[in-house]
Amino acid sequence: MINQKSIAVLPFVNISNNIENEYFCDGLTEEIINALAKIKDLSVTSRTSSFYFKNKTVTAKEIREKLKVVTFIEGSVRASKKKMRITVQMIDTIDDFHFWSETFDRNPENVFEIQDEISLFIAEKLREHIGHLEIEDKLIAPIDVPVAIYREYLKGRYYIMKLDYKNSLKGINILQKLIKKVPNFPNPYLDINLAYVQLGTMGLLPAFEAYEKAQPYLLKALELDPNSSRSQLNLAWIECWQNWDLKKAYEHAHKALEIQQADDIYLTISNFLTVEGKLDAAHNYLDKALQLDPYAAINHHYKGFLYYLQEEYTTAIPYLKKALDLEPKLPFPPIYIGISLLMSGKPNEALTYFGSLKGVSVKDLTKLGGETMCYAKLNETEKYIEGLKELETYLTTALVDKAFTFLILVNALLGNNEKVIDLVEQAYNNRLPLLLLLNPSPILKPVKHHKRFKDIMLKAIPDNLNYKQKKKYKQALLDADEIKKYSKELEQIMTDYKLYLNPDLSLKDLASYLELPANYVSQLLNQGFDKNFSEYVNTFRLNEFKGRILLEENKGLTIMAVAYDSGFNSKTVFNTFFKKIEGMTPNAFIKSTLKN
Repeated sequence: MINQKSIAVLPFVNISNNIENEYFCDGLTEEIINALAKIKDLSVTSRTSSFYFKNKTVTAKEIREKLKVVTFIEGSVRASKKKMRITVQMIDTIDDFHFWSETFDRNPENVFEIQDEISLFIAEKLREHIGHLEIEDKLIAPIDVPVAIYREYLKGRYYIMKLDYKNSLKGINILQKLIKKVPNFPNPYLDINLAYVQLGTMGLLPAFEAYEKAQPYLLKALELDPNSSRSQLNLAWIECWQNWDLKKAYEHAHKALEIQQADDIYLTISNFLTVEGKLDAAHNYLDKALQLDPYAAINHHYKGFLYYLQEEYTTAIPYLKKALDLEPKLPFPPIYIGISLLMSGKPNEALTYFGSLKGVSVKDLTKLGGETMCYAKLNETEKYIEGLKELETYLTTALVDKAFTFLILVNALLGNNEKVIDLVEQAYNNRLPLLLLLNPSPILKPVKHHKRFKDIMLKAIPDNLNYKQKKKYKQALLDADEIKKYSKELEQIMTDYKLYLNPDLSLKDLASYLELPANYVSQLLNQGFDKNFSEYVNTFRLNEFKGRILLEENKGLTIMAVAYDSGFNSKTVFNTFFKKIEGMTPNAFIKSTLKN
């Protein structure tokens, strides 16, 4: 079922002769996407899926079917030095008609006002067409830099978002020069940080080196603008992959989600849940990422990766292949396509697959490591010994992360458990991020409960469900002692993770955090708290609202804006629940509280 309050913004078309205007067109599209994503209750397709349709001719029906939205925006930009004409059209995907169009003739020097003006126009017309939305007076804050500087920034970001090594370095170089001109402009710092993190994540630079290079830029961006969703998301990555502090990682990720719902935030939370071994919960968050960005290769890869971790190898492979269809240079899917073939009893097919790899997969050791795993499984002693020796030569190179990963996996397949643990200990001592994703690896099951191995993993992530006994559920539901135990655990989870701030939170989501079936959690809420799911979650939202509405920083916001920020997703639900619990309207409550 398609959300009736949903929209996609397709990339604006550059109809100027100047190629430089391409950067502005992409930047304008991104800003409008980000602005609309701030509107509560509006589902906005993320950048990657919108840009999938760049330079492609598509029908309203195709957009509806592929992006699952009821409306979409398309537009064009013609610019000269003295004049800019932006044409915007809004199309209903159900009935396939243009229900609004507007042409904006503006001075190119007023670029920030133009972006905000167009975003607000779109939001207002959308509200007229699809129903109530709470819209702030401004959706895009002006940036205090000259237009020429901003255009140069868009150029740097344009290259970084191409996601390959050569263009990323080109974008970084442009933005580093820009920083020297305007050292107090936070955006270039964030994008250089993003570029290095992406290079490390994709294996185009050693992860530790990439994160180390990224960090000073993030710290400077935080100094200049600590409250952007991108800053909080990048902090979350650092806390997880560098500092191995999942509690702080979740705090930053959920703060980012409060500011703006985006697929990369949901994907990030899914990553953290995977590290903890909460794979059902990881699937739930990843599904939300896929809803917002169905054409993001990394989202499809991660869905396949989760199925691989759950040993559902034949289910994993189509997702991994889809990721490669969307982004052939993505380095991760070939690893897990080959390993999934290997682990599903097709070692010869896996060997053929790894042997056929070219390009990135050869340079990043996927081919060498994959073939060596296959030789280990096939008991071809001479060949796997040769492969192990070659992998060891990379331990002192930039490919140390991948070399360690494959050495650990090959030795696990050979049953060399002590060697596996020695290598894992070395990875721990060197603070290699790969260690965290070894936690739920199905290939490491034979050493999972070895004391030394378990000690290392629990030292890295103390509350690690991968190394705790899995619960076995009886047919009967929870008894009184279990209800008391899980009630306390649930309250702690709600306090630590602030799950109630997610307006789309479901009973299934809540159950996945407790690692209990949904039936059990439904019983837990009814018998442990005398509430149903909605009442339980909305009680937290109500308390959040009562705290937020009195804050000085929220004085300029409407009551409903604060209610939406507190996790409510409906005006009627909020007002009805508030009156039921407090015995008065929100307005009366505020007046009474201020009076006292």
